Amino acid sequence: MQPVGWSDRIRLSRGSLQDLDWWADIPTRHCSAAIHIGPAAVDLSVDASRHSWGATIHGRIARGYWSSNDYLAHINWKELRAVRHALESFLPYVTQRVVLIREDNTCTQAVLGRLSSRSLCLHEEMRCLSSFLQEHSIILQVERVASAENEADAASRWIDRDDYRLHPHLFQLIENRFGPHDVDLFASHINTQLPCFFSRHHCPGSSGVNALLQPWTGHNAYGRPPLDPDFLMAVVQKVREEQACVTLVVPYWTAQPWWQQLMELAVDWFSSHPTPCCLLLGWEVRTPSFLLRVGRS
Repeated sequence: MQPVGWSDRIRLSRGSLQDLDWWADIPTRHCSAAIHIGPAAVDLSVDASRHSWGATIHGRIARGYWSSNDYLAHINWKELRAVRHALESFLPYVTQRVVLIREDNTCTQAVLGRLSSRSLCLHEEMRCLSSFLQEHSIILQVERVASAENEADAASRWIDRDDYRLHPHLFQLIENRFGPHDVDLFASHINTQLPCFFSRHHCPGSSGVNALLQPWTGHNAYGRPPLDPDFLMAVVQKVREEQACVTLVVPYWTAQPWWQQLMELAVDWFSSHPTPCCLLLGWEVRTPSFLLRVGRS
């Protein structure tokens, strides 16, 4: 490419024109910076690993797995995307606030400080994050911490074996027989079968944390609860107490104490053969036989 001077003309690429349009559309109020920003109102620790991301704020935990499309992305991109996921998960706590991001990734710290990157994928993610910050009036400050001192480190590395979803074909059979359902009781933003869902931890788009603390009355709910026997007993008690209308997917464990109580509430049920289920790490496994049943008042 021949050198050009300030008076020469060059042909801009379509991508460059799109970038200029983006800069031109930035509201005037966002084209300046405060001389002094007060102390952060919220401390948000964020971290990412190969298979998942995590964040903590005021003792609350947000976490999730990467989608199949994001799983192979570079760790620097994952660390930056984790910041947006964390802010989306804790939106009520960070809107119109000054938020201190505690990160152990130097690249993320640099990108957040410059609001841009020479890396195309990092710059594109920073652009999405900037739009999100403007929309919700969030100001970020960044502090680098050692990995050992990052409170979100454990949340980003924990593997939840119950965090999977039924094959869409099997769920559609359930939906055709017992639906339409309006809430997925035990899900995340990656594996939910329905637009409205309750999650184990904070995550983007969740309608509530911990389904056992949310009202089930008035819903035609769908749920694939964790396979912990104590948790399954708590689910049965929740259905009985609220006289809830729920379609549950549970293991065929007839010797468990909760089984008989659940069958007393059932008005319809059927069992399935081992069915492909997708774990969020991209693994495919076959479950034990499941009983698919409906609990109604």
